[in-house]
Amino acid sequence: MKIRNKAAPVHFLLNVQAFGIIQQKKGSDIMEEKNIYSDSTRMNYGDGFSDDDAPQLPQQPVNMQQPVRGGVPVRYKKPKLKKKKKGKIVFGVILLILLVIFLTAGIYLVLVLSRIHYTFDFTDHSIAESNGITLKEESGVTNIMLFGEDNHKEGENGRADSMILLSIDKNNGQLKQTSFMRDIFVSIPGYDDNKLNAAYAFGGAKLACETIENNFGIKIDDYLIVDFNSFTEIVDSLGGIDLELTYNEIAYINWQSYRNHQTDDENELKKDEYDYYEDKDGYSVALVHVNGRQALWYARDRDSAGSDFDRTQRQRIVINTIFTKLKESNPFTLLGTVFSASKYLTTNMNPLSLTGKGFELLGALSYERKEHRIPSNDNYYNDYYDYCGQVLVISDIDLEKERLYSYISEKQ
Repeated sequence: MKIRNKAAPVHFLLNVQAFGIIQQKKGSDIMEEKNIYSDSTRMNYGDGFSDDDAPQLPQQPVNMQQPVRGGVPVRYKKPKLKKKKKGKIVFGVILLILLVIFLTAGIYLVLVLSRIHYTFDFTDHSIAESNGITLKEESGVTNIMLFGEDNHKEGENGRADSMILLSIDKNNGQLKQTSFMRDIFVSIPGYDDNKLNAAYAFGGAKLACETIENNFGIKIDDYLIVDFNSFTEIVDSLGGIDLELTYNEIAYINWQSYRNHQTDDENELKKDEYDYYEDKDGYSVALVHVNGRQALWYARDRDSAGSDFDRTQRQRIVINTIFTKLKESNPFTLLGTVFSASKYLTTNMNPLSLTGKGFELLGALSYERKEHRIPSNDNYYNDYYDYCGQVLVISDIDLEKERLYSYISEKQ
């Protein structure tokens, strides 16, 4: 007697499902899946097990390459990187880039600040107030006194060839320059009346600022001394600048460069080869590209066009040209220029304050630029004193004060 294997029907059914047995009709008949649990194949195996007891499996074709679990094809989805994990990676990369930028900027800033000379010799505003002068200041306007110094020796005050009050007017978006003539006859605190330039020789930038406050009633926030060597380096780092020069100005630059053994060519700038045209003031000029040394001789020239008035105008022209060139420069050139000039700067500001004022000035490069000069054309006369020579005496000091404050605090 044969013993029936009760598990055989189940194994058979599972094998049928697992291997997808399909009955194929001949001729034009289409392929049709044979359902082993349909009524046409219902069976009773005589051991109490029938088709009704079999598990109801999904009636669908089986992919022979798909794995099967419990008789049911398993569908796998392509694994995806979670969005949260992607976000962490992107954030990490951005953070790393920012850290590198901040670290590089920090190192650069420390190097620049370490090259600057600090006096911490602050202007005593109480001197003017003790003389009954109320110092005027305008909210939103920063006043920084710029001194162009020459012949500086350690432990001594050099000669201030230029004195310009730089006013950063955030209210009106303007960068204002006020030139003070060095031969103005002024009252110097603690000394006899003398030229403004003498105040710098007696007590440096601090005394010069106190003298300006005492005579003109405007409050000066800080000062910056610029060695003329920095002037040449700034221009050279910018690749030179273009200036409108007269025939005589070109000749003066050539003569000074040659006589000071800075060039072997007496006609370094070919004055006879330029194309001259009439400028807005009616002068015959040519557009000349100059290097730092040549630009410095132009700024110090008071021989080819008459007087110290012309020289202060040239200084303002050069500063404006440099500001324009800086504004148009790429960031790397700008950073290089600041680094080159830093070792020639002296200030009473601490590093933190200087950094803030420096960024303020960089932001002001795009401002409208304006110019002013003291004394005004119609408010002075020439005089002479044996102990100090030719001077400029201001006719109406109160009028000059009012003009200066109105210019700096201009309301629009």
